[in-house]
Amino acid sequence: MPAIEIQELKKSFEGQSVLHGVSLTVSHGDIYGFLGPNGSGKTTTLRLLLGILSPDEGRIAVLGMNPSVSGAQLHLRVNALPESHGLYGWMSALAYLNFFGRLYGLTLSGGDYRARLRQVGLDPDDSRPVRTFSRGMKQRLGIARAMINDPEILFLDEPTNGLDPRGRREIHDLLLQLNREKGLTVIISTHILDDVERLCNRIGILEGGLVRYEGPLTDESQSAISYRFHLENGAAVQSPWNFPGIALLERQDSWITCLIKEGSPAAAIKTLVLGG
Repeated sequence: MPAIEIQELKKSFEGQSVLHGVSLTVSHGDIYGFLGPNGSGKTTTLRLLLGILSPDEGRIAVLGMNPSVSGAQLHLRVNALPESHGLYGWMSALAYLNFFGRLYGLTLSGGDYRARLRQVGLDPDDSRPVRTFSRGMKQRLGIARAMINDPEILFLDEPTNGLDPRGRREIHDLLLQLNREKGLTVIISTHILDDVERLCNRIGILEGGLVRYEGPLTDESQSAISYRFHLENGAAVQSPWNFPGIALLERQDSWITCLIKEGSPAAAIKTLVLGG
């Protein structure tokens, strides 16, 4: 049984369709990269997987459970770190982790909490309020909080957004360690390609409410390479995206980042130019 299985998932808000039939599968032990431009439906899909939202149509199974029906039971076995997770800035890291342990009804010793902080590279004797922490330290504390219940699946929304290169590497190393030592399944929603290249063994690309590509990220899959293109003279990005063999990852001003699944970069440029 897969860790996660989605079949023909559809979701609308106030008559506006966001997901048009999303299907994907995540195996136990995967670090799965969930990519796509802003507005592609990534966050909506994560909320559906966590049972925060209910689908209009389709089937979701997370650890064999329907999140909309078995949410309380499921949340004992999974956890998540949203992009804006907030911290109680007046607390120390140790007090913060202890607080969430009590919320979960855990009977952990003080030594357990200290060990969990050391695992993510934080000093349990650091009594400073967490509002004084660097962004990277706050992210590591957030991951420690998300691991408080020893989840089987960890959902992360833009975990390295806003971090400098050193901070991103530290988060990468931590997630790889947790995956290796605990067999943790990790779902990462991101638009940062470095996250995917360093961490993920499988990826799914969501664009326009549809999965445009799903598959492994291996040395053999070199046909799926990302490139950035600059659109001259204020050219607009075609919407909806309809270029076979080219998946749109990100739109930013006059730049687009694409995954070329078939053919060469030169052929992709020709396709984009001819397609307007």
